[in-house]
Amino acid sequence: MSYDVINTQPHLCKEAMTILESIGCKLRAANLEAASEDEICQEIAAADAIMAGGECYTSKVFTAAKRLKIIARHGVGFDQIDLEAGAAHGVWVTNTPGATNKAVAEFTIGLMLSLLRHIHKLSADMKNGKFVRTQGEELGSLTVGVIGAGGIGKEVIRLLRAFGAQAIAYDIHPDQKFADQWQVDYLPLDELLQQADMVSVHCALDESTQGLVGASQLKQMKPSAYLVNTARPQIVDMAALTECLIEGGIAGAAIDVWETIPISTEDPLLKLDNLLATSWSAFYTGQAVNTMGRTAAEEIVRVLQGAPPLHPVNSPIKSHTTSAN
Repeated sequence: MSYDVINTQPHLCKEAMTILESIGCKLRAANLEAASEDEICQEIAAADAIMAGGECYTSKVFTAAKRLKIIARHGVGFDQIDLEAGAAHGVWVTNTPGATNKAVAEFTIGLMLSLLRHIHKLSADMKNGKFVRTQGEELGSLTVGVIGAGGIGKEVIRLLRAFGAQAIAYDIHPDQKFADQWQVDYLPLDELLQQADMVSVHCALDESTQGLVGASQLKQMKPSAYLVNTARPQIVDMAALTECLIEGGIAGAAIDVWETIPISTEDPLLKLDNLLATSWSAFYTGQAVNTMGRTAAEEIVRVLQGAPPLHPVNSPIKSHTTSAN
């Protein structure tokens, strides 16, 4: 028996490929992230499974995918997938929880340090023949507010505590046991924004968090504070952030996530000296990529062999049988 499996990931590890090929999966690469809805429908019409990235899977796409049994996200977020439509068509949707926690958390701390110590600017100055010193601040002396204390947010807090920083958090599901262990205070969002010297965004994207940090929230932050977003671009109102940075409402920001890939060089945010921009790279370590690939491949194998996945984010309401190629 063989299966038609689409891989949208250019960095799929060899271990994942081996796992899939062990049960007869025939991998074919497809770059679907920039594809139209109709192009995705055409591409996946005969697919049994998809190793998915950030591409969009709508109700129309699920209708077109007559053989599809599983979309296995090579990552954590699933905001681009219509979970209800997938369930209605008998398609499992899975993700890889925890796979990127350490990678994103370490990158987040790196962004914080670069903002506070001006590392990126000092390096650029040196390469331009300027030997200058710029006074910075120590991370351990600050209060850092973490918006979204899930797996990644908790890992950021652990690292912050290692630096000696005070951590405060906002989450709709406070974990008091964690808070007690790591000396974290859970606060309402407004209070967190008012108290924090650094605000780091780590919540998932859904209807309740879209635009969570907008103009009114940015105005509550200290003029000396910084904002870091390594979660999802839609959580922060980018237009409001641009205006805030121009007006000096906050000292600076670091953004790793963008609505358009690649981002236009004409984007006004990129013109600002107090904005540190990176290319959606927080997750991108060898360890995280291998874990995501292996986990997603194992989920595909389980479903294709008739077992339920270990990390579902939806629940199909009907079976979806598939014949072999």
